[in-house]
Amino acid sequence: MPEEIELPDLAAVSDRALVALYGAVMAELLARGVVRSGNNPIADMAERVVADYYGVEPAPPNEKAYDVKTKDGDRIQVKALRRTRPNSSSLSPLRDLDFEYVAIVIFEADMELVEVALVPLEVVNEYKGWSKTWGCHRLSASKKLLADPRVTHIARADLLRD
Repeated sequence: MPEEIELPDLAAVSDRALVALYGAVMAELLARGVVRSGNNPIADMAERVVADYYGVEPAPPNEKAYDVKTKDGDRIQVKALRRTRPNSSSLSPLRDLDFEYVAIVIFEADMELVEVALVPLEVVNEYKGWSKTWGCHRLSASKKLLADPRVTHIARADLLRD
C-alpha cells in the first residue's frame, strides 16, 4: 500500500514560495541520489528505478545509446511517461538505436510509479517513426504497443523493494 502523504494547500502558497520549494526539493533529491542533475527529475527517477531493479548503477550521463546496462550486458534505453492526461503517450526522442531494450517507466500525474514496460528492440523497430523536425526516431507508448505480447510488464510491487 502506498505511503499516505499529506501535502500543504499549495494554492495558498505564493508563486515565489512554490519556486523556492521546488528548488529545495530538487536539491534534496540530488543530495539523496534520487536524481543525478537539477533538471526535470522524471528521467533521472526512471533511470534509477530500472537500474535498481537490475541491481546496477545507471550509465554515465554522457552515454547516448543507453541508460542502464544489466549484469548480463543488455543495454536499456529508459524513457519516462508521466500520465498527465488520460491518453498521454509521448516519449522523449530515440537519438540512437544501439541498445537491446527500451524501458518505458510509467508514472501517474502525482509521480506515483505504476510499472515498467520492457520493449525489445525488434518491437521498437516496428512501432517507431522518424521525425524530420527532431531529426530522430520517435516512439509512443500507445495502447497498441503496451498491449503487444512481446512487451514485458514489470509491476510496481516488483520494482520497489523498500
